[in-house]
Amino acid sequence: MNVSSNEITAATPVFVALAMYTLPDRGEYGTQEVMVTPELATAWLRRNEANRKLRHRAVAEYAQAMQRGLWKTTGESIKFSKTGRLLDGQHRLAAIADSGIALSLVVVTGLDNSAFDAIDTGRSRTGADVLLIEGVGARESATVAAAMPLILNYQRGLLPHNRTRYSNQELIEAWGTQQGIRRSSQFVTKLPRRVMPIMHSKALFLHWAFCQRDVEAADEFLERLYSGELLGKTEPLYHLRQRLLSMRMEGKTISEMVVLHACIKAWNSMRTGKTHASWRSIFPKSDEAFPEIVR
Repeated sequence: MNVSSNEITAATPVFVALAMYTLPDRGEYGTQEVMVTPELATAWLRRNEANRKLRHRAVAEYAQAMQRGLWKTTGESIKFSKTGRLLDGQHRLAAIADSGIALSLVVVTGLDNSAFDAIDTGRSRTGADVLLIEGVGARESATVAAAMPLILNYQRGLLPHNRTRYSNQELIEAWGTQQGIRRSSQFVTKLPRRVMPIMHSKALFLHWAFCQRDVEAADEFLERLYSGELLGKTEPLYHLRQRLLSMRMEGKTISEMVVLHACIKAWNSMRTGKTHASWRSIFPKSDEAFPEIVR
């Protein structure tokens, strides 16, 4: 049953004093039931260090359900690390603070800080969420999370657009151990966002892949693709850029496979000095195999 904060008394089933839980620094694992008041929820939210973004619509829906007495306990706990960092539960706590309603919740303390990436995987914690906690910028994290499967596929000998799913932990490990990915991410953040022939996530993958052949050439390819500066009308980059922008302006859908295929063919042509009269020789035909990246 919901209990408002001004109804809590010694007879209320509150098992632990409020003061003990204001800052839950507990080194050992433990689970207890706690009556979480709006004041306590607010204090705990201050322990939300570099957690994922707050989804305000979800908070509003939760708060409304609490105020109407429709909130149902699911057994999901509020989770803290052994250093007192809030790992899970920020939306429920924010809803309690906004609604003015106290709720009895299960609280788990003493977890490893690294448990963050394993909580609610596939539902609340996205790849961008866990990369954010690793120090990747808020805007950059979404780009990296979208590009990482392309990179990991390529490293495993798969087509980059293969629909293989990777765990949050695999994304974190790749980000932390592969300097080339971090360099390409830093490069892509400097590319324009107003006029984008391709999404930044695809640009990140392509830059990383092309850097395996030639770093300076990879920089030049992406910079010229985005800027369009000094492109001759027989250059592969000219036809690639014009066609991609034209399709975007016309609202046409272009698959990830087609984008990557055309970009790699344009790279190959640039590296070998091949010219093109139109975009048709760059974009794939229906029976054309996916190209390898040349020198």
